[in-house]
Amino acid sequence: MASASIKRILKQVAQRVQRERCHAQHARMARTLLANVEQKSGALSAAVKRQARDYAQEVLGSTRFAPWLLVYSAVKGNFAEGWIPGDYYQMVVLPAKNGQVGQATNTKTLTNRLLNSTDLPDIAYLIDGIGYAADYSVVSAAALVDLLFEIDERVFFKPDRSFQGQGIRILEKGDISPETLGRLPDGVFQRPVIQHEIFDTLTPNSTATLRLTTAKLQDGGVELRAADLRLGRAGDRYVRAVSEIRVPVDLASGTLWSCGFMPDWRRVESHPDTGTSFSHIRIPGFDHAAAMCSRLHQGFPHLGCIGWDIAIDREETAKIMEWNARHNSIVFSEATTGPSFKGLGWESLWKR
Repeated sequence: MASASIKRILKQVAQRVQRERCHAQHARMARTLLANVEQKSGALSAAVKRQARDYAQEVLGSTRFAPWLLVYSAVKGNFAEGWIPGDYYQMVVLPAKNGQVGQATNTKTLTNRLLNSTDLPDIAYLIDGIGYAADYSVVSAAALVDLLFEIDERVFFKPDRSFQGQGIRILEKGDISPETLGRLPDGVFQRPVIQHEIFDTLTPNSTATLRLTTAKLQDGGVELRAADLRLGRAGDRYVRAVSEIRVPVDLASGTLWSCGFMPDWRRVESHPDTGTSFSHIRIPGFDHAAAMCSRLHQGFPHLGCIGWDIAIDREETAKIMEWNARHNSIVFSEATTGPSFKGLGWESLWKR
């Protein structure tokens, strides 16, 4: 009994330390972004700060959730009820709504098995050093190399448990051989998506990525709740979180906002490299992409919220590059197009 009691105490201490670290990390990020936004738009009023602190305490259970609410208020220009702070989402919503199942979305070699969708650009998988075709049939190392470059001159390799563009490799036929395959970790090989022409004017060197966030409703239905377009910089071969430009998307029309945001959340009205304005651009195939993600989420009801990274090809067809239910941050959409998750009961989850 004593041993069980000690284990329980140690577990509680470990959880408390983890919570403290999470709060501290989010507070640092929020403070940095708040300073950047206030430098351009002016300092928040004392009244707005008080609203944020009161809401964090009274609705979300702790004033420690206030920092992101301050960032949202600074971007929006006023406080709005219903916002979900980034740390509250990570510490309260994700464990309650996505649980351990959310971890599975980080295993990219599992995606096709779980979603069973033809809208994936997956060519093959490497699992435990063994090659598999898209239908999970075993292929030899030599056959795998031939399969990878059967249609395209290059492929993308994404390791399992990677996100935000980390670990991605662009491989050409001379970069890989049956002998060197064994040096790669478990992961998926994907064919390049030739993006729609409208995105070439914005980011010609990397594929624009549409982030769609779907959420499960309290009656079991699924809705699209947030969307933004992620654009790479001139020197990027693919979109990377550290350098991307993000442009909010109006959910009703699929049209870009007239301004986008740099990684430090500085506003820009056109792509800084190409000079192309964001105004009046409508995402091709937006409604189809939204319906597809909602349908797939409906068929996977174990998850309460999913972030989908979508590429739109020349025929306006949506291709699923990734899905994420573990690291799908919502802070950008909350600050720009939010509150995005009202009516889901998330603000009361901390009381359980």
